[in-house]
Amino acid sequence: MQIPKGARFVGIPGTETEEHPRGVMVEVFWDQDDNGTLCVSGHSDETPVPANVELTRRPSLSRRAVGRGGPVGYVIDENQVPTTR
Repeated sequence: MQIPKGARFVGIPGTETEEHPRGVMVEVFWDQDDNGTLCVSGHSDETPVPANVELTRRPSLSRRAVGRGGPVGYVIDENQVPTTR
């Protein structure tokens, strides 16, 4: 899945189920490589997209590859995601 650079919370397209009608998301962790380029260093476990989150893109887009890099995750506004930190 392609992740927009710098996005903290990303919805995963095509993950809608009866149990999770809004799909699931992950929190993405970023770091810099040896050249100083921003890169993904890891991600959280999948979690349901909270009901209060305004979806900026229809999450029901297929998980099939879009272009060369696979489906593009959709950014979820981090101010709408409750955190426990």
